Amino acid sequence: MIDNDIKENEMIENNEIITTDTEGIYMRDYQDTLVTREIPNNYGYYNDAGEYVENGTFTITHYRYAHNPMELYRANENQPRLNLENYNNTTPGEVALYKGIPMRFRFNPVIREMMMTGNYRIRYRGGSKPQYGYRRSQYNTIAEYADTFAIYPK
Repeated sequence: MIDNDIKENEMIENNEIITTDTEGIYMRDYQDTLVTREIPNNYGYYNDAGEYVENGTFTITHYRYAHNPMELYRANENQPRLNLENYNNTTPGEVALYKGIPMRFRFNPVIREMMMTGNYRIRYRGGSKPQYGYRRSQYNTIAEYADTFAIYPK
């Protein structure tokens, strides 16, 4: 039987210790994850003042993904193989194949093998994390702040 409690002090590459809610992914203050970028426009557009601008730029602020999934797969390659049947979705009418998988298994070799086929996609699930300043959208959550994930066919 798989213990569903998330382990604390899990070891990862370079003997660093992870003590966050989502193993393998360091949680950060949400405001620190936002970066501002200027993106060039190679076409004309109308700005907020209604003036036509040719070949301008616009600025966006977005979330920056801070971890390298390949490093996390390598760091977790010796994990015991996950038995996905424990998370099989038997609810009629739902599309997800597996639901409620704890994030500590996100980089398990079984999950990697499934993702490498290109036939599946992952959806992260979890609530807001006020201690990190993260307030999630109703429709999704970011891997860094997720508690569980589900696997869907593409």
